[in-house]
Amino acid sequence: MKRIGAAALALAALLAVLVRASPRPTALFYRRRFDRNGARRSLAAATFVPDGVTSLRDLPYRPGDRDALLDVHRPPIGRGTGATIVWVHGGAWLSGNKDHIANFLRVLAAGGFTVVGVDYSIAPEARYPTPVRQVLDALGFLSEHASELGVDPSRIVLAGDSAGAQIAAQVAGMITNAAYASSMQMRPTIEPAHLVGTVLFCGAFDMSLIRPLRGRTRWFVDSIMWAFTGTSQYLDDPRFAGLSVAHHVTGDFPPTFLSCGADDPMMAHQYVMADALETAGVRHETHVAPDAGHQYQFDLATPAAHEAITAIQAFVTTLVPAPGAP
Repeated sequence: MKRIGAAALALAALLAVLVRASPRPTALFYRRRFDRNGARRSLAAATFVPDGVTSLRDLPYRPGDRDALLDVHRPPIGRGTGATIVWVHGGAWLSGNKDHIANFLRVLAAGGFTVVGVDYSIAPEARYPTPVRQVLDALGFLSEHASELGVDPSRIVLAGDSAGAQIAAQVAGMITNAAYASSMQMRPTIEPAHLVGTVLFCGAFDMSLIRPLRGRTRWFVDSIMWAFTGTSQYLDDPRFAGLSVAHHVTGDFPPTFLSCGADDPMMAHQYVMADALETAGVRHETHVAPDAGHQYQFDLATPAAHEAITAIQAFVTTLVPAPGAP
């Protein structure tokens, strides 16, 4: 028993050293946990996918980049409005993939939209701002191959959830704010006028709010940001300012739909982003799901998730009216 106890203490000490020396052990631990949840959620959502939705899977949008794949989900024949929603998955920048949300995106497509799910490289294997550059390239690919994919490149709605909402919002900011793009050494791949809206769920938009004062949550956030930015001193990294999209919103930012669960810690970010949009004079809608937590929209067994899908579809239809609509 003493030997077992000593071995356990030695292992705990070794793990403590590894965690302090690198963000990788913590990142991989949470990746496994988040990916298990994503796989379960995807399986549960399969029963809600209606007939008639077709999918093109695993299209490479960036030559030589094995992480740069996307899916195109098309609505049933005769039901399309012409709008294309490009969705960037979440996962704390270190987990997740487009497959985990594919069934949700198919349900969304059934409402009459072409919906694209985008994969990108995750931390700690890839670091910021790699995902931003990849999503910009994905938009360029969709524009270049629009006719064969059934995409209208002049009516793009950029969407995302959690970390994906941050990435999507940052890309939207760079497309509509040349100074912001230049500061990040990025080149927009579509015209600002072709980005007609954004749909952002449970995102992080002001990084001054992301780090709790103390406790396990602070350790969790520090580990994530270390893995994502490549430095444990991420608060002092000049690139960190670029992550706070709310600080770079201009009047040219596209009309935006913001949503969060009332019990989600990211609600503070939604308030800040809504204030930034209001100050800039950008049309926006906010949707708060009562008694709901982070990523509530993916639990299609709940009324809140279906209300979210209905709200998304209504918002996008105001941006791109259905044929025959005034």
